[in-house]
Order: sequence, then structure tokens, then C-alpha cells
Amino acid sequence: MRRWFFDGSVVLTVVDIFFYLFENYVGIAQCPDALTLARRLSYEGFEEHEVRSAVLWVEQLRTPLEIVQVNAKRSPSHRIYHQSERSQIGDEGLLMLDSLLHANSITEFQRELIIERCMMLPHPISQPDTFKALLLTILWADNQEIDDMLLHGLMDDSDEARH
Repeated sequence: MRRWFFDGSVVLTVVDIFFYLFENYVGIAQCPDALTLARRLSYEGFEEHEVRSAVLWVEQLRTPLEIVQVNAKRSPSHRIYHQSERSQIGDEGLLMLDSLLHANSITEFQRELIIERCMMLPHPISQPDTFKALLLTILWADNQEIDDMLLHGLMDDSDEARH
């Protein structure tokens, strides 16, 4: 399995690529094949190694995960995160997921999907903007409904951080 590599020097540009994808393609089904996407991103001015990383991530997202969703009715439960999840995603990212869940911006299934995808990365997620971009692209790739408040909140926060 290919794994996406975060190079600390290109993280913000890769975040920009993810926002470019999100803004230009309704979902992963509308996203072109890897070669065409690489050409388009290069044409937009992104550097080759950034494009390569983003295209590898998109291709990985095209492969569905097999997460079993149980629809048992029970009282709300509290999710305990494994140390490996805490190390990979970070406390800030996990707090963000819990906050989004409690605000009904994401479902429990979406939270688990985001965690599983992030756990596939070979390096910990060190930047909040990177996690926000990953979160949006994971939901985008799996054709999950993205709450308008979630979208605007995450993008506005990222835009402010980049300026």
C-alpha cells in the first residue's frame, strides 16, 4: 500500500492543493485520473514533489475502507483514543473531532473514517491546517455530506492562519 509522506517544508502547500481539489471537484468521482490531475496541479504552479504527494493521497483515498457500521440504539458513549491515535493525530486534532461530533457536524462513522485514514499516514500530523485539510478531503473522497458550518469554519480558520 502506498503511503502519503508529509515533508515538513511542503505541508502548507499540500494543504493548498487539498483546498484546490475541494473547491474544484464536487467529489473524488469528478476528480480526474492521477496523470491528468498531476498535469492540472503542475499547471496551477504547484511543485512536482507536492503534486506527487497529493496525487498519491488522492489515489489512496479512492480505495474504500472496510469499516463496519453498527446501528444499534444505545445511549451516547465516550470514545477512548488509543495511544497510537493520540500520537498520530494529536490531542488538538482529536479534540476537534470530538467537538465536530458534539456539534453534529460529523457522525460517529465519519469520525472513525477520519481516524482510520489518518492512521494510514507514515508520520504524525503536526499542523492543525494539515489535519483540517485531511479531514475535508477524507469526507470529500468518501462522498460524505459536509456541513456548511464545518466547511466554512475549517476553511476560514485555515485562511486566517495562512495570511
